[in-house]
Parts: sequence; C-alpha cells; structure tokens
Amino acid sequence: MATPTPNTVPGYALAAPTEQDAITFLARALGPDRAVSLWVRTCQEAGVRSGKLGLDELERAAQALARQEGVAGVIGNSLVIRLRTYRLLEKTRQLQGEGR
Repeated sequence: MATPTPNTVPGYALAAPTEQDAITFLARALGPDRAVSLWVRTCQEAGVRSGKLGLDELERAAQALARQEGVAGVIGNSLVIRLRTYRLLEKTRQLQGEGR
C-alpha cells in the first residue's frame, strides 16, 4: 500500500481541505477575479482573515459561503461536507490508533 501524502486520512487518501481549494472551486465557476473577491468578502463576513486558514476558520468561512445563493452556496455546502468528512475520518483513524 502506498504511503499517504501528509495530512491525508490513510485508506481514503482524503486530504484536509484548504482555502486554496475553496478559491479554486469558486474560480472554476465564477472566474478567478470574482472568486477571489467573493472569498475575501465571505471571510470578512465569517469573521476570519483570508490567508492561511486553519480548519476551524475554513469551516466558518465555508458556512458563510454556503449561505450565498446560486453556485457559490453549492460550493460552500460542498466544502462544509468535505471538511466534516475529513474531520470524521481523521477522528476515526485516531480512535483506531492508526497513523503512528
């Protein structure tokens, strides 16, 4: 079995989502300029500072994005689901004593 990349859950190859992932998803749907602008506004609305967000801050921003209408809201919901899935799998891995 291949060694997972850093910050992935073994057996699932699911990496922790990042702020750059959110911007990339938005850019695919809205174009790069609108994506960055929307992301910065969303982070401000969520009370987090755009930059290198931790998972908690990223989830707050994703929840704020999920409240948007249209494709931005769909992307926000998707990111929230991915964050929660990652956290659940990571917690399960830790409880099972893997990754030592």
